[in-house]
Amino acid sequence: MTAALWLLVALQSAAPPDVTAQVDRARVPAGEELTLTIRARSRSAEPVALTLPGLTGFTIVASREVTEVTLEGVGGPVRTMTREVRLKTQRPGTLVIGPVRVRQGLREIATPPLSVTVDSAAAGLATAVSPIARRLIEAAPPPAHNDRVALSLILPGDSVLVGQQLDVIAAAWFPRELRTRLSYPPILSLQTAEGAWSYPGAVPTEVAASRQVRGGWMDLFVAHQALFPLAPGRIVIPPATVAYAVPVGFSVFKREERYSLRSDTVPVTVLPLPAARRPADDQPVVGQGLALDLGLDPPNGRVGEPIAMTATVSGAGNVALWPEPAIRWPPGFRPYPGETGMRIAARDGRIAGTKVFHYLVMPDSAGSFLLPEVRYPYYDLAAGDYRAATIAPRALAVAPGIEPHAARALPPLARGRDPAWADDAARGLVPWGWLVLLVGPPLLVWRRRRRALALDGPATVAPAAPERLTQLGRLERAFHAVLTSHVPDQRARDGDGLARALRAAGVDSAVADHVKRLRDRLRASRYGPRGLGDVAELAAELAQVLRVLGAEPGGKGRRVVAAIALMALAALAQPAAAQTLSAEALYDAGALRAAADSFAARAAAEPRVPAHWYNLGATLYRAGADGKATAAWARAAR
Repeated sequence: MTAALWLLVALQSAAPPDVTAQVDRARVPAGEELTLTIRARSRSAEPVALTLPGLTGFTIVASREVTEVTLEGVGGPVRTMTREVRLKTQRPGTLVIGPVRVRQGLREIATPPLSVTVDSAAAGLATAVSPIARRLIEAAPPPAHNDRVALSLILPGDSVLVGQQLDVIAAAWFPRELRTRLSYPPILSLQTAEGAWSYPGAVPTEVAASRQVRGGWMDLFVAHQALFPLAPGRIVIPPATVAYAVPVGFSVFKREERYSLRSDTVPVTVLPLPAARRPADDQPVVGQGLALDLGLDPPNGRVGEPIAMTATVSGAGNVALWPEPAIRWPPGFRPYPGETGMRIAARDGRIAGTKVFHYLVMPDSAGSFLLPEVRYPYYDLAAGDYRAATIAPRALAVAPGIEPHAARALPPLARGRDPAWADDAARGLVPWGWLVLLVGPPLLVWRRRRRALALDGPATVAPAAPERLTQLGRLERAFHAVLTSHVPDQRARDGDGLARALRAAGVDSAVADHVKRLRDRLRASRYGPRGLGDVAELAAELAQVLRVLGAEPGGKGRRVVAAIALMALAALAQPAAAQTLSAEALYDAGALRAAADSFAARAAAEPRVPAHWYNLGATLYRAGADGKATAAWARAAR
């Protein structure tokens, strides 16, 4: 047993050490640092000697060696020696670290060589920097000194056209030794110049570029900003600032020294756009490759139904300030502008994107219409001349409107307490009505006595001339009289249940539907936006319906003196009320547009009355304007 143990110890003592060598990065930019780690692991108690190879192209920055002893259950203690060497690359190319040799007693172990690829300093540009900023950085001159921090503003030139993109770059150069000791990445700040619209660019926290200046490496941090001058003249680019901190000592309590630098201001001349070949409809838009698109949903419309229209402008330029295109709408189309959307997407460092203008178009009449050509003039920087994005004329087909059938419950009006007729009459009689009431009855008595005396004489009084009405007026009066004889209930006669009430009264179903449509046409001719409409066609259709219903058009009623006096009294006391219907009556009659105008006038006169706003919302909701109805109801709730 003892001999076996001695044999095992002898075999273990004869085992060579395990040696490895590796680098933390196999590809680094020129001037950067990497760490070479060498580790030798052995069970022998003999000392280990380590020999470094020639490090051509590298400079040793620091070195650290640590030895650890680990106790294991069977094999005995294990000694591990670790050496870390920090190296700095000196030149680009493929650098080779030769074999690392480790000697322990009579045994010597060599590691395989390692290859490191060193890129040039130009490859150190950050990916967040735009191509335009990258070209300006590469063309910028290096700082005058390599042992201090330098801050400057980089511009493509000292003049720019109004509305043209101007790239402003703040460049902060740091010596490599100082940059590695910073507590945190430097903070660069750029202010917006007065008289310009700005788009902030990327502010990378990593090194944007590295450059060798007079034998020493300098690292560059940048901040980018795109400006668009708004008017010709002169603007001044404000100074840029950079703030950084350097730790002091290696105490447990963190101490640091903070520094701040400020650059100089840079003036820029803003030139106006050329006046030659400027079109008459030119608008102050500067860009590159602008395009205009028009979308309709649905492509063809119907009377009374809205059409969603979008005008989209896309290209490179100051997207936020692009104006709305001038669209000439065909007659009979009522446009309502909506919200405006914008999306920014840079193209090779240039500000670009799309701007969408939304419209809601309401056609008032049926037919085929032509949307004229839409032009969007602008000054093209790439072409150096004025251009225009255009949309060819487009045909729009508008079908006649269909009879609305409510698929949802219509809200009732907030009628409140119906005002007594005596209160309305009393309010309308001030002041001339009361005068007529006081003077009128004695005059009527006196006139009757005088007429009675005149009847005894030979002279006779000529009968009063009959009231003169147009043919359409006489037919409409007869039509309403026939409706009253068939449907005595006014609510059923004036509401949507007219056809059902006529059928209940014994009228044929097709005739009842036709009578209801004719009543709606009469309302539209009186209250609709198209005026009186085709009078001859309406008169002919009324006469035909009256013949079908068995009524004679026309007829003269007898008028008495009392009726004439009442009509004169109403005309004197309340002329406006005699000519217009109430908003509730218009709502019940289906004249929603006139009812909405009347309720809106009430709300404007008495904005603190919730019923006016509620009734306005109910009318708009019934007309299909849900958004406006919601706004009116929200005002009523407040």
